[in-house]
Amino acid sequence: MSVMPEVVSNTLNELHLAIRKCDVDSAKKLFEKAKSLLNDMEENDKIIVYYQLLSSRYKMMLYKTRGESFPQGDWKITEDSLDDDTNSLIDYYFYLFEAEYLSYRNNYERAIEMMKIAEKKLELICSEIETAEFYVRAASLYMSIHQSIASLSYINEAINIYKRHEDYKLNLARSLTIKATNYVHLKRYDDAEKCYLKSIKIARDMDDVYYEAMQCHNISLMYSSAGRHKECVNALQRAMRCREWKESVYHINSLYMIVKERFIMGNPKGAIYYLNKAERVLKNVPNPIYETKINIVRSLFCDEKKESLDKCRENIRYLEKSGDLDGVFDLSLLIKDQYEKKENFKEALEFANLAISTKEKMMMLRGV
Repeated sequence: MSVMPEVVSNTLNELHLAIRKCDVDSAKKLFEKAKSLLNDMEENDKIIVYYQLLSSRYKMMLYKTRGESFPQGDWKITEDSLDDDTNSLIDYYFYLFEAEYLSYRNNYERAIEMMKIAEKKLELICSEIETAEFYVRAASLYMSIHQSIASLSYINEAINIYKRHEDYKLNLARSLTIKATNYVHLKRYDDAEKCYLKSIKIARDMDDVYYEAMQCHNISLMYSSAGRHKECVNALQRAMRCREWKESVYHINSLYMIVKERFIMGNPKGAIYYLNKAERVLKNVPNPIYETKINIVRSLFCDEKKESLDKCRENIRYLEKSGDLDGVFDLSLLIKDQYEKKENFKEALEFANLAISTKEKMMMLRGV
């Protein structure tokens, strides 16, 4: 007996609500239920498009909140899937999710274009929570390219909404983390630390050990930027004590950070210990971006000057081609600092200029 489209639609609406609340356990059950129902559903193109959109949003949620792998090439929806008869909610979701996926792929200019279209279509959606979710996604996009003023404008609006809704605490924590990261970019470290600590407290109050570990990793980035390297390492070690964190795709991010911090602190033995761990992780879970970042740090601190310079240039070029502008900016500053310490001022100036030009490139991104 075939399943009526209305039954599938109701399940998808429940799934959508669970995703919005970042309720991972409920979302997993509802996703499997929807997938099963869809197999027996009467043909309905709108429901299929809705399912495909939510499927991608579900996988992005798992990637962002639980560190599960985001399948490459998983984005199946195209603009051709939409037509004049598509309802406004699905139409809006397409551009919103397309923007997020493009941002994930480091195609920021196109992502901004899609986000602007989504913002216009948001006017047709009468939902305060949906509006907050848009603000979070827009803020995250602008944060990624260091456009902190635009990002803070959006995220403050999201925080104001989530504070009024008790059952959206994890969304509030996520919003506070985005706000904190913007403060780090602006070097407002005290303000950033307050936001991170609030986010950690929310995760702890919810007994969400994975999300608490994620926030420990995030606050380590602030400590690193502020030159508080011992506190950075302590925060990273707290994150890596969480089994779920070590099993996530983000574990390599923490290993990279602790390698970098140990070298900066003048502890090469400790750095090499974690470097070997990182190499074992990368064998099982390849990550070209973080492998490149680790190679830059290793070359910078372990190789002779000429070999180090050549490798740093080569690997920075790879990050540029991959669109990882934030990585290029941060590592250019690190390379500059290390060459300055060795009084290699010509090389230091080269990477200082690269950091400046990369920052300018990020600030000029406005969407096509």
